[in-house]
Amino acid sequence: MARKKRTFADKMKREKKVMVCPVCNSPIQNIFLVKSVKTDNGFWKFKQRHISVCKCNQKEVYS
Repeated sequence: MARKKRTFADKMKREKKVMVCPVCNSPIQNIFLVKSVKTDNGFWKFKQRHISVCKCNQKEVYS
């Protein structure tokens, strides 16, 4: 059987799962954090991480 063709609008209609922080009951956002770090040789390097942010740790991540 052939699969039903879905449009972009159909994909956007589906419900998104929202994770909630158990401590502060605010929604959790997943962000991609990039930090620039200077190495011992004097060159710049980028450290990349995926982080979950809510109201509990918002000041530590964004500062």
